[in-house]
Amino acid sequence: MVELNRRRFLQLSGTLAGAAALAACGSDSADRNYLTWWDHQGNQRTLHQQIFGRFRKAGGMRVQYTFRNAEKMGQALQLAKQSNQLPDVHTNAGLVIPVPALIKAGWVAPLDLGDAAMARLKGHLVDGVHVFDGKVYSFPNFNFRSYQAATWFNTRLVAKAGLDPDDPPRTYDEFRAAVRRVGRAGGDDTYGWVWNAGMTQRMEDQVNNLAQAAGFEGAGGTLYRTGEFAYHSEPYLTAIEFLVSMARDKLILPGSNTFDDQIARSKWVAGSAGYFIDGPWCPGVIRESFPEFSDSLGVGPILTPEAGTVRCYAPPLGGDFWLSPTAADRQQKAANRLLGDYFTTEEYYVDLAGWMPQPPLDLSAVAKSNAYPSWKKLVGWMAEQVFLGPTPVVKNVQVNKVQAETNEIKPGLGDIVQGALTGDVTDVRKALKDLSDANSKERERALKTAQAQGAKVGLDDYAFPNWRPGKDYGTDQYH
Repeated sequence: MVELNRRRFLQLSGTLAGAAALAACGSDSADRNYLTWWDHQGNQRTLHQQIFGRFRKAGGMRVQYTFRNAEKMGQALQLAKQSNQLPDVHTNAGLVIPVPALIKAGWVAPLDLGDAAMARLKGHLVDGVHVFDGKVYSFPNFNFRSYQAATWFNTRLVAKAGLDPDDPPRTYDEFRAAVRRVGRAGGDDTYGWVWNAGMTQRMEDQVNNLAQAAGFEGAGGTLYRTGEFAYHSEPYLTAIEFLVSMARDKLILPGSNTFDDQIARSKWVAGSAGYFIDGPWCPGVIRESFPEFSDSLGVGPILTPEAGTVRCYAPPLGGDFWLSPTAADRQQKAANRLLGDYFTTEEYYVDLAGWMPQPPLDLSAVAKSNAYPSWKKLVGWMAEQVFLGPTPVVKNVQVNKVQAETNEIKPGLGDIVQGALTGDVTDVRKALKDLSDANSKERERALKTAQAQGAKVGLDDYAFPNWRPGKDYGTDQYH
């Protein structure tokens, strides 16, 4: 994915001063009678087009819709920003700079949603995530109760191997045994499991989830109670050793180390493998691209080392759609009406659930939707297994200033896991300890830089001693 990292952001900030001045004079949107909208949500394209059609029929502005692959969205937005041609509404895929920095540099503008929309969003808007200086800049469409490592499988291959599709594997040993049986029963051209191990970021997200399910009491390698980086802790080592052992025992489809999710999923659908670890959006992609496979779709929850209670954690989700400050007044008014009146309603959440991306913000909409039974089953598991975790930027919004100064650490977790799968990383424990140390050192450096610039922030903003496992961390617990 092409991402706008801090160094690239600073480079663009200098070259974009002229563009910002032009924006103050208005852009060509003043002469348009339509909205421009870019997003990367592929399996929701049809839903969005339906919503835009309803909006138009109700007297709203026509929407010129452009879908862009997530891997290319960041680059496209950079080019649009340079030429003062940002779309009126867009997603921020590929822009990894904290929102306050995007606001300051003229990438996003505050929303002006109606009272009814704000009432529907009550309790879901978080300072430092959606709200900055008292202004709402975006809102979540999806629910935080989600993980990216569900165990999807081909029910036909599973049944052929003599396994019960209604009793999916839940532990590492059960998964290993099931994968082995499916591979043997499928014949020479079928393996038990295929993975998108060529996508280091996706793999990193999945390993973070697996580590939580293995007992890690934090997120993204950081322990909640102390704020320490602990990639080298036992839950991470346990999860990675399990994955490496599966590859070492040749239970994974050859080539998986280079596959992205699209290639891995297409091979899985074609019958080359029985199991595929993926996020909750998998059925939505199946419905859109491989509808003939829908009758063969089965699912199991995230895997754990041993049987028992599953606990995963997620922070409050950020916003999905953002308004560009270069949009003219008439486009801004139309965008606010479209977002507030159509993307915050029960009808939208029910329709969204029917397209099966991540679970919608309103989980009660799932039962009313026409989503596949397998997806509804997974959402039910995630609702019980995923808890709201604390996040430093909600405790102190000035943590954003530290994030803006923080450089990405390479090799990252995904790189280490990929290297362990190929044999290039032979001492995983040491590599993970080095990763923890490097992240700690970089955070301390960024913290000092932010403090020197006036930020009132400290290491204690990253620690939550009152956090308890298996509980949601509510806003009242930050103070």
